Amino acid sequence: MQIITELDSQHWAKLQALEKSLQKESAELIALAIDELFVKNVGVTEEGQGTYQLMQQSGFIGCMEGDGTLSENYKSYLDWSDKV
Repeated sequence: MQIITELDSQHWAKLQALEKSLQKESAELIALAIDELFVKNVGVTEEGQGTYQLMQQSGFIGCMEGDGTLSENYKSYLDWSDKV
């Protein structure tokens, strides 16, 4: 599909800066912007984009430090002092 549009000078400069810094064509940048706005406003992701990928993009995965065995040793990390 071809879209013909006019941009003001500010948006044109931003688009050119993004093309240069991200090494992507205008069409790719516009597609990325549409995808981001769609996910944020409609709340639906493209088919095949799983929960893991969404959590990784949001920064949830990898936001904590540890040895990577929390799911195996979680009981040793819990504070049971209020249960005694």
